[in-house]
Amino acid sequence: MTRPALVRLLVIQILLFAFSCKKEQPAAQTTPPASRYVNLSHLDRLYQTVKLASNNVEVGTIAIYSEAPDYHLVTDADEGFTCVDDVARAGLFLLREPDLATSTEKQTMLRTTTEFVLQLQAENGYFYNFLWPDRTINKTFQTSVAEANFWSWRAMWLLTEAYPYFQKADATLAARMQAATQKITANMVRDFGNKPKEYNFISGIQVPKWLPFGSGTDQAAIMMLSLNNLYQQTPNNDVLKLIELLGDGIVAMQYGDAGKYPYGAILSFENTWHAYASDQSYALLRVGKALNKSDWITVARREIDNFYPYLIKLNYLESFSVKQPGTEIQPIKSSQVSQIAYGIRPMVWAALEAYDQTKDTKYADLAGQIASWFLGKNVANTAMYDVTTGRGYDGIGASAVNRNSGAESTIESLWAFQRIEQYPEAVKALEKYK
Repeated sequence: MTRPALVRLLVIQILLFAFSCKKEQPAAQTTPPASRYVNLSHLDRLYQTVKLASNNVEVGTIAIYSEAPDYHLVTDADEGFTCVDDVARAGLFLLREPDLATSTEKQTMLRTTTEFVLQLQAENGYFYNFLWPDRTINKTFQTSVAEANFWSWRAMWLLTEAYPYFQKADATLAARMQAATQKITANMVRDFGNKPKEYNFISGIQVPKWLPFGSGTDQAAIMMLSLNNLYQQTPNNDVLKLIELLGDGIVAMQYGDAGKYPYGAILSFENTWHAYASDQSYALLRVGKALNKSDWITVARREIDNFYPYLIKLNYLESFSVKQPGTEIQPIKSSQVSQIAYGIRPMVWAALEAYDQTKDTKYADLAGQIASWFLGKNVANTAMYDVTTGRGYDGIGASAVNRNSGAESTIESLWAFQRIEQYPEAVKALEKYK
């Protein structure tokens, strides 16, 4: 072999050797890693599409009740089998799923649940809540009439939060969502936007009169979240004024501090605090950051820093009421049960929002500690969410755990873990406390 040929052979062998020794690069990540806690099996069981009796439009529904031990779906005789309140919850959950962009199944589910919400808007701009088994809308029962109430606010929350997604995914649907949002926003501005800042006294406690039902901070929080979505998309002075009015009303319902009962709790309605729907601190943090309201953020962190640890020490409460005969707030009565997922998830979200804004790991730790309630760190020493089935159980009662697994408890449980899994520090704390 000639010298040039030998050299070429050696070069080729060296290159082949180097190529064989080169580490194989991993394939690009195209899907999010599998969730450890979020299991949609039961939610999928609760979900079904139906065609409305009035116009034959296909919508996505979520069964409100599912009873143990076989978890058959149950219809309520007064209300119906599905409702805007829970369908909107499901839509909001799906919107936050890490694999929504690649999962056609979840995309379809989000579109059909959004369609359900749109179809239940009444002519007056508010929303009916329930659907009967014959696929007609329940327009008369007290928890289903189209009025300024929880289900209307949650419908708007979904529509405003999902609007940017559908602008890209389905422009026609997005336009309908925008029209529906404009109708309910006009109602909200008309019904709440010009109320004077007047107060009432209940058992000596000063409470605002300009929130939903007078002093409903629980409902005001959901209104703020949806109105802020709208304002960030399309700034409007009337909407901003209403957001500020609602936020100031929530702030006015905080009592106590680090060393004074009730330790910064934001009362829910009149002179009462209840765990369910306690999204006030989450709303103040999120909207306060968006609008640069430092006083709202301070109020929220006061509740998170002082009242949440107080609740944990008591193994949580369901509700309490207070009075103020003089200068000090005093308890009247309190109840530890029933405890439900809807009373725990809001605190998890608020703690994680505080962590997002401060990067202080104490808030991630607090979120994990609170979330451990779902896995058995509770007054019943019983897991209230089953990771293997995706069931969120309906509550801890005075004598037993309610093993039924309806829409609210299931979705609220999934919501908590969906958010927790975005924060390794919170997951680590959850593992520590459970």
